[in-house]
This record gives sequence, C-alpha cells and structure tokens, in this order.
Amino acid sequence: MNAVITQVLKPEQGMFELTLMNAEASSAQFDDVAVEALNRGIPPELVTRLKELWEQTKVIAGEIVAIGKIIVRQIIEFLKQNPKLTVGMALGVAVAALVGGIPLIGPLLQPLLTLITSIYGAGVGAAMGKGDYSGSPLSA
Repeated sequence: MNAVITQVLKPEQGMFELTLMNAEASSAQFDDVAVEALNRGIPPELVTRLKELWEQTKVIAGEIVAIGKIIVRQIIEFLKQNPKLTVGMALGVAVAALVGGIPLIGPLLQPLLTLITSIYGAGVGAAMGKGDYSGSPLSA
C-alpha cells in the first residue's frame, strides 16, 4: 500500500507552491483537458461539469489564482496515474444507471446504488491496478 507523504509548509512555502501551480495552469486550455478526459472514458456530462469548475478563480493573498484549473488538472493527473480506477468507477455507475431504468423501484434505488457501485468499482479498479485483485469482492 502506498503511503501518503505529507509535510507541513510554512505560509510562504505554501504560497510559493500555489503560485507555481497557478503559473503552470494559467496557459492551459480546457479543450485539451476535455479531449484527455473524454479519451479516458469520462462521460461528457461530467466533462461539462468540469468546465464549470475550470472557470473558477479566487483571490488569495492579493493574487488571482485559477483554482478551478488547478483542481481539474490534478483530477486528470490522478486519473492518468490510476487508469483502472476510472474503468471500475465507470462500470459501477453504468450498473446504477441500468437499475435506474427499472420501473417503480429503479428511481428509488438508483441514488444508493450509484454510491455503492461506484465505490465498489473504484475499489476493484484500484486493486486491479496494483495487480492483487483475486476476484473476491472482499479483497477489493
């Protein structure tokens, strides 16, 4: 299991890191990110939502920071590093969408199933990405 490495940054160091990320993100175009996301199998509806996030900016310490661009780029980078996780989540959401089509009871079950199956799919995808998925739901 990978350990999360955390470090305590002083305010000046944190602002410097944020300024670097902002400089990298400022020249990025959403079209490039959208193509990458669609190629990774992210549904177009979600890419549209990412466009709304992409446009968000905040004033931090007197500087305008493209915080939306930074977040969306980090999400895409995470998905690049964990490709099987994306596939697992997509399969989980697809199962929930199919259940949602069942008359009467489907719309009631769909929100709960979306949560459960996407989390399970992400777990299976992460286990497959590590190469230790044995096929047992408990191992995921």
